[in-house]
Amino acid sequence: MSYSVPCAICGASAWIPHYQGPVRIGKFGSLSAQPHTVWRCGGCGAATLEGATVDYESDEYRRLVDGSGGPERYYQTHDGEQAHKLQLIGTDRLRGRVVADLGCGAGSFLDLVKGFAGATVAVEPTQSFHPELARKGHRVFAYGSQVSPEWLGKVDLAVCFSVVEHVEDPLALFREIRALLAPGGRALVSTPNRNDWLLDLLPQDYASFFYRQVHRWYFDAASLTRLGQAAGFKTVQPFHVHRFDVSNFFLWLRDRRPSGLGKVTVPPALAAAFAPALEQSGQADYLYAWLEA
Repeated sequence: MSYSVPCAICGASAWIPHYQGPVRIGKFGSLSAQPHTVWRCGGCGAATLEGATVDYESDEYRRLVDGSGGPERYYQTHDGEQAHKLQLIGTDRLRGRVVADLGCGAGSFLDLVKGFAGATVAVEPTQSFHPELARKGHRVFAYGSQVSPEWLGKVDLAVCFSVVEHVEDPLALFREIRALLAPGGRALVSTPNRNDWLLDLLPQDYASFFYRQVHRWYFDAASLTRLGQAAGFKTVQPFHVHRFDVSNFFLWLRDRRPSGLGKVTVPPALAAAFAPALEQSGQADYLYAWLEA
């Protein structure tokens, strides 16, 4: 078993088998019929899923993960996530600024910050979302490489939530983000954390849920930092966020499936300490990074 494709991030061709088995297709319980291999690059440490592919320009991806390709379904699924993102960023970074969202979907985050921002730039490959984005006053482009020159070097804040794991070339994406940023501008990116604690505890059951047909790339803090540095960012500051409670953790151990929040009563002190402990150790379920141009 071997994999010799040069790494899109660092160019190395030395790959280490990281996981082999079924991967998730769409929602929980839908697994690939054949095993897949996740390979970890011996150069930069990023991992890639061999054969991962999906069409993002059509509504194939949205139908696969959200159940529908329409904007209303997107809002139902993702509007609730936006308050936490705004809390991470702070409104002081938005007033009168140019804000870009790469991989913005139907625009939930940009809709939230539009009242603060001086201008909003929406980058989204799914063509069916473009009329809705334009109707709401966002400047719309399919890819970062297609953003019109008037916005290059003019963006004060760029966000790119849960996108880098999907793209064929993560280095190209990060370079596109950097090209948009004004001098001293910042970007906030996020992706699932390859160092998620449950991957160590349930190396087969959780791995077949964590690794997904639609995710080409998998990062931990070190490999995401190397990606940002390779793209030319002056500073890369990774941090971790855990989105689920200790109840979900216990039920994963018992039932081998996600359960949502608050399904088991636990002592308040344990509940309060759980997420901060995982975030401090780097074993939370989600990975973020601030990038400075």
